[in-house]
Amino acid sequence: MPSERKTLLTKLCPVCGREADVLYGGMCEECYRKLHPLAELPEVLEVTLCRACGAYKLGGKWMRPRGGDALREALEAAVKRSLRVRGYVENVAITEIEGGRVHVLVSGYAAEGMRSYEEEYVAVVRVRWGLCRECVLAKSKREVARVQVRARGRGLTSAEIALAKRVVERFLSSRWRGNLDLIDVVEEGDALDFVFSSIPSARLAADALKRELPSTVLETRKSAGVDDSGKRFAKITFRILLPEFKAGDLIEFRGKLYYVTRMSGEGVWAIDLDRLEEVKLGRSKELVENGRIVRRGEELEPVIVASVRGDEVEVVTLKGGKSISLHLERLHPQLKEGGSALLAVIGAKYYVLPPARPPV
Repeated sequence: MPSERKTLLTKLCPVCGREADVLYGGMCEECYRKLHPLAELPEVLEVTLCRACGAYKLGGKWMRPRGGDALREALEAAVKRSLRVRGYVENVAITEIEGGRVHVLVSGYAAEGMRSYEEEYVAVVRVRWGLCRECVLAKSKREVARVQVRARGRGLTSAEIALAKRVVERFLSSRWRGNLDLIDVVEEGDALDFVFSSIPSARLAADALKRELPSTVLETRKSAGVDDSGKRFAKITFRILLPEFKAGDLIEFRGKLYYVTRMSGEGVWAIDLDRLEEVKLGRSKELVENGRIVRRGEELEPVIVASVRGDEVEVVTLKGGKSISLHLERLHPQLKEGGSALLAVIGAKYYVLPPARPPV
C-alpha cells in the first residue's frame, strides 16, 4: 500500500515520541506497522470436508486433495480466498494447525522503503463434515456405470477372471478415492462385471483393463431416468472383449498358423508353426477380432519328450502311456529330453510344442 515517505528535521514520531531516521506517513516504522497490518484474516475459517474420501469444498465445487492432508489444503484454499491484503505481501504460509486454530505467517512490508518482515495471524478453524456428490452416489449404491469383461465366443478362464480382478484392485488402490466407487463385483459363471457409482472411475478402470489385456472396448449409453436434481442421467456400460483364443490355443491369422504362448497388455506372443520361432503378434483389433481357433489347448495331447535323435523324436502320452515316434524337420529349442510338451495334429502334420504360460 503506497504511502508518503518523509525526512523531517525533528525526526520525531508524533505517536510514540521517539526519534526516527525515516518517517512513514509521519510515523516511525514501528508505529506505522502497528496501524497498518500487512493483511486481515477473519477470526473464524470454515471449511467443508467429505467424511468418506477427504475431498474439500471450494466455493460450490468439491476439490480432490493433491496430497495426504486434506484439511491443510482446504485451509490453504480458505486463507487464499478470505485473506485481505493491506500492504505489499510477498508470501503467505500456514505454519501450524493445532487446538482448533490455524497459524498463518505473512511476509512483506507495509510501505515502500521498508525491509521485508513477518506477521502472524491466528484464526479459529471450524470444520463441517459432509459427503461429496460422488460419495453420495457410492453410499446409495446406485449404479451409473458397469465394466463388463467378456471373451468372444467363449467364457472367461479362471486365470483371466483372477487377472482382471487384480488389475482393477491395483488400479483402485492407486487412486485417492480407493475403491469407494466400486459398489459390486458380479461373477456369474465365466463372466465378470464391475459395478460403479461413478462414470469417471468406471472409465479409468476400463482403460486399465484395456492396457493389461489384449482386448477391444465398446462403450454404450442407456437412459436411466432423472436424478434428485431433476437432470436426466445415462447408465454407461464399458464392454472389455477378449479374443476367442487364449494362451495354449492354435490359431490361424492372416493365413498363417500360430501357437499362442502368452498374452498380456503388451500383446500376444505365439510360435510361428512354419519356423517354430516365437513372434509378437501385437494387440491389434484385427487380431482380437479375426484370430481364428484351429485347435483349442484342451484338445492337445500332453506328452513327455522321451528322446531326441537328430530329427527323430519319441514322445510318450501321459494319459495312455503310448509311445509315438515322429520325424520332425525341426524341434522347438525349449523342448528337452524328459521335459513336458503338447502334441498337436493338424491335417497330416505333427507338432510338438512347449506348454503355454498362463496370464499373470
